[in-house]
Amino acid sequence: MKNRILALVALFCTGGAFGAGFQVLEQGTGNIGSALAGATTNANGDASAAFWNPSAVFFSGFEVGDVLVDSAINFIVPNFDFDDMGSTDLGMQQGNMTNVPNNGGNGGKLGVVPNFFVVYRATEDVSFTFSVTSTYGLTTEYDDNWFGRFHGISSDLKTIDINPSLAYKVNDWFSVFGGVSAQFIHAELTQAYALAFPNFAMTRLTAQSWGIGGNAGFTIKYADEGRIGFSWRSEVAQNISGNMRVNGDVVAPAYADINLPQTFNVGIYQRLPGKYNRFALMADYAYTLWSSFDELCIKNEQTGAVISNTQESWSNVSRISVGLHYYPEFNENFVFRIGSAWDQSPIKSKEHRTVRIPCTDRIWFACGIGYKYQALSIDVGYMYIWFYDNPMIENTGPTGTIRGEFHGRASVISAQISLKF
Repeated sequence: MKNRILALVALFCTGGAFGAGFQVLEQGTGNIGSALAGATTNANGDASAAFWNPSAVFFSGFEVGDVLVDSAINFIVPNFDFDDMGSTDLGMQQGNMTNVPNNGGNGGKLGVVPNFFVVYRATEDVSFTFSVTSTYGLTTEYDDNWFGRFHGISSDLKTIDINPSLAYKVNDWFSVFGGVSAQFIHAELTQAYALAFPNFAMTRLTAQSWGIGGNAGFTIKYADEGRIGFSWRSEVAQNISGNMRVNGDVVAPAYADINLPQTFNVGIYQRLPGKYNRFALMADYAYTLWSSFDELCIKNEQTGAVISNTQESWSNVSRISVGLHYYPEFNENFVFRIGSAWDQSPIKSKEHRTVRIPCTDRIWFACGIGYKYQALSIDVGYMYIWFYDNPMIENTGPTGTIRGEFHGRASVISAQISLKF
């Protein structure tokens, strides 16, 4: 059974994403095209509302009896390089200069993140939604012989979030929703381990678990083709367990407790009136309570002894997105999208930055296009993510110091197909 679950994880999410921290924010291609502006109010009128805010379906073009199924795929192409500024490791400290470490190469790896959403408006006042997404993910991999090998070589974290929800229309201008998410997480971490010098080993931690969370929110229709949305997703406590291996041999059963953060999203959407009605404006604000991720402490499950303990000390952060839709006069089946966002990093100092998550503040630039033909809709989107500074790292341990800065950027390419029944 465990092998089947791991195969499903590998199929569903083969890489990490590039939201601040290790959030996966690529939920719905139309939302990618506007840098997530309009996601909380379902500006695109698609089934991604099943994840962002199911209560918005009552005010975004769904009729009684409609069933909308969306399937999307997102390709995340990251690139970040390490620039050494005086790092040392155990071999260099003890005079071994025959195999000097390198900068690690491109630590970013291609990520593939699918989405699946369903919306069913059962009655005038009741809708059911269902989403299968990946809400958190991480993939980094450096050369085995790099300056930070004792801090981390490869990091692979994947999640599947299964989220049914029920939405209720209270009156003509107000609706609410509530949902439950079952979240599976799988993690695999490797790094070098010092044996008797000059011998080194490779350690590998593999672990997984299930966690349960909730989500709720509302939508207010304040004007014709104007609405405000709010959604909340709870913290999810994950008690992951697995095995620690050294050079392929199991040496200890291991576990770690991770609290994935709660999030708040609020957004506004307005189709402009009169001669400007070919345009719609939207904006979203998100607040993520990353302070729940204060440490990563891995322990021996049998003895309780600490295997490793990394003080993360992350901070709560904001994300602000603005976007615009244009519906051309020559064919109203088309929509053109642009958007931009500022995404704040939860890591505030070089001492708490790690090689596994070399995160910093970033700016997004996005565009996209959508086309509807009868019951079929096709959307494509592109987003460029720019690290607008070069984050420093300086961590010292018994095996040496990793000191330098990262240079990063990423592209997201997204495509989605929707069918209405």
